Amino acid sequence: MSNEKKRSFQWEKIKSLWPHGLLAVCLCFIGLLNVLNGFHLSLSFLQKVQTLNGIAESLSAVGSTAQVILGFFLMVAGGGLWYRLASAWTLSVLLLLIMIGIDMVRAQWGISLALEVFMLCALLLAKHRFAHRTLMAHFVFSLSGILSVLAYAVFGSYLMGAGFNPPIRDLNTAAYFAVTTLSTVGFGDIVPVTTTTRWFVVSLLVVGLGVFATAIASSLGPRISEELNRFLDPKEKRMETKNHVILVGDGAIARNTAKELKERGINFVHIVAEKSGYESCGHDVIEGEATSDAVLRQAGIQQARMVIAAREDDGDNAFIALGAKDLNPKVRVLAVASSVRSIRRLKLAGADQVFSPAAVGSRLLANLIEGGQISPEFNDLLEGHPK
Repeated sequence: MSNEKKRSFQWEKIKSLWPHGLLAVCLCFIGLLNVLNGFHLSLSFLQKVQTLNGIAESLSAVGSTAQVILGFFLMVAGGGLWYRLASAWTLSVLLLLIMIGIDMVRAQWGISLALEVFMLCALLLAKHRFAHRTLMAHFVFSLSGILSVLAYAVFGSYLMGAGFNPPIRDLNTAAYFAVTTLSTVGFGDIVPVTTTTRWFVVSLLVVGLGVFATAIASSLGPRISEELNRFLDPKEKRMETKNHVILVGDGAIARNTAKELKERGINFVHIVAEKSGYESCGHDVIEGEATSDAVLRQAGIQQARMVIAAREDDGDNAFIALGAKDLNPKVRVLAVASSVRSIRRLKLAGADQVFSPAAVGSRLLANLIEGGQISPEFNDLLEGHPK
């Protein structure tokens, strides 16, 4: 491989990680700093960089135990961001909001707060990059979010115990107050009496209720939505098919494939992105995110004989292959690769067959130049008069 090709390959590899890879690494770095400081390990290396001087001080805001817990979950969320998981994005935003709230309550206006705000804004701007959804990811990151809020509630109550009446002086009382507050029971036997503790309780209610609502919605929402759509939309009855093909994508390859399947009388369901403007030619079409288990189930993944992952993003096709095999290990998956280097990765993702139009087309073109013959069924295309 020439140096130019190597540089081109390396640049393409870097581009494929932008921006989710950078955000994942940054979030893991913030989490690692919290874990190290929580274990009282030396962070003196930060002092060598003037712009990072304030991080070590502001990291002590929530106490060592809570720091370790929140830092650990930040690293878990960062790992999920690497795979562009929607649930990891939600957990990351939640944790950053908690850390920002802690820094503001403790009046830590240093570089740590600026870094957290910058990360939060970056995640909000890049939200559309994190669209992959799996049932296991929903469970893991929803559980992580709940545990993070509990850690925030318990250790926050304990650290600010003097601001309550009666004062909270032990973790048992802090845990009791946290659970009764998050459950909205609020017996009133422990009351915040300072401005700081009152705002802490407000933040606890807002964040806590948001996390529990998100956890329930992410777990049960797709199933409820699927059942409501099936009940309200009579078109859903057409989706109940067996031994069919599921075609995913709305690009040029997917659209032409849909046309060919329709002309050959092959029973298939076409999954396209929402608001893609795709017009059906009389076949079943589902608008939704094909990496979602609920959408694949709606397309009849359990009874399908093949899934064609033909989106323009090779990463999306890999996730579609993984999701399809997870829901129906017996289904055959044909993945479309935009480049030759993606073939191996798609095979590793579970695709039974990988088709690269660019590679196949270039080889056929070379054969034509050398005087080779192509199957007669392609003559109409070669002559410029497609059927």
